[in-house]
Amino acid sequence: MKSSLQAEHYWKVLLTAHPQRSRFCLNDLLEAFRKAFPHHEGDLNARQQLATLLGQLAEEGLLCLPKKTNRRAYDHAERTLLPRHVSRLDLPRPLPKPSQLWRPELAFANDLSKTWHDALYAIQEWLRGGGTAAPMVALRERSVEIFGDEKYLDSILGTQIFSPGRLSMELLRCYLPAVPICVETIAANGYKRPLLVLENQTTFDTLQRWNQQHRCYSAVAFGGGTAFVSSCRTLAPHLLAPGCSGLLYFGDVDPKGLWIPVRAAKESGIAVHPDEQLYALLFQKARQRSVIQREPIVCDPLLLDWLPENLRRPAARYLESGRRLPQELISIHDLGEIPPTEATPGPVG
Repeated sequence: MKSSLQAEHYWKVLLTAHPQRSRFCLNDLLEAFRKAFPHHEGDLNARQQLATLLGQLAEEGLLCLPKKTNRRAYDHAERTLLPRHVSRLDLPRPLPKPSQLWRPELAFANDLSKTWHDALYAIQEWLRGGGTAAPMVALRERSVEIFGDEKYLDSILGTQIFSPGRLSMELLRCYLPAVPICVETIAANGYKRPLLVLENQTTFDTLQRWNQQHRCYSAVAFGGGTAFVSSCRTLAPHLLAPGCSGLLYFGDVDPKGLWIPVRAAKESGIAVHPDEQLYALLFQKARQRSVIQREPIVCDPLLLDWLPENLRRPAARYLESGRRLPQELISIHDLGEIPPTEATPGPVG
């Protein structure tokens, strides 16, 4: 069977399942592929075959794929990238929505790039349909309700669309669920040390192993990404322990990685400070190791202000050049470059 016939068959299956849709999310695309080609179930090349079909349909003018430079618009779970959303082009196009039709809550849309408008139109329709009085639900539940993609809202936290005066979780009537924080403590032995929270699981594992020997922190905790915003307050008993001198945080240098500690401090009322030594080491490793460059990343200057002062301008330059700094740039072998930290003697018993 020729590829063009496969694409035509796939398109019919997709439209049969969603005849009124003008926009399809990745789950829709994957489900239609499984229905159209059940014999490909478990095929390691299935994602590549789907990507090829979508490319053919785009060439025929039936759908529009997001730009390859828009990293947020693609799913990177496996080697073959697939679009999180595609737009259908064979329907009558609606008239352009003039700027004055934005709801008052979304009036800021005219100050943003039009690349954000599709997302804001979806939010506007949800608000118009009763969203302003919707019961509070978890962030990912609201995301799938509005966008058909449970991860979309999570992916744009900390970007310019969520800066002050624009989108907020309050407007979207959602919250970040609190999850138990995994905390690995060490004995105080008469000293006060800071408690360290890590954004990602891999770096948490690395630091807690390292800390068992080097004893720089009273405890090392896994923040769980954005979950830390809601669960930060659960660390209060650990912070009040006699051997703890305060809370330090270390995460990715990108909009969401900076938004998490800033928002966590605001929500919990607990001071969340950057771990200056770890961030300095991260920037050192970024100069030595290559990091994939994407399109320029716009970050709220207020988030950059959370970083140590000497790292704010370098962070801005990295993001403007399309480079984010994942904390995984630091491995356990690099931690030997951190100078020994003197624990502070203090009353602990």
